[in-house]
Amino acid sequence: MKTLLASILMIVATFQAATAQTTASANSQTVTGKWAGSFDGASSGKFELVLNQDSNGKLTGQVIMITDDGNRYPIDLKTAVWEKEQLSASYADPSDGDEVSFTGKLADPGLKGTWKADGGQSVGTWQVSRAK
Repeated sequence: MKTLLASILMIVATFQAATAQTTASANSQTVTGKWAGSFDGASSGKFELVLNQDSNGKLTGQVIMITDDGNRYPIDLKTAVWEKEQLSASYADPSDGDEVSFTGKLADPGLKGTWKADGGQSVGTWQVSRAK
């Protein structure tokens, strides 16, 4: 009887873990793809956000800064996590190596959130929509 109960509990736990992993992976796919938008605050401009998901469900990607003259500067994300319906990501500013972090949530018609840099001394908001 104890063996049967232990087997049932193990099957239930395995099913719940698989369901949670599938749900997290499916939710991450909600934010994958190419986004375009702007940021403002301590500095402002336009950027693109490209988010990919590998076979293990891990998010990766780039922020592509767009200058006023149209030049594009891609920067690889150091971190990117979609958890509890929120995106949290960071990258190293290529000009000085400082970490820039940002968080955001889905907001019709795209994503929007806040960013910070310079240890929290520089802050602002950002928003993106699906790029065409």
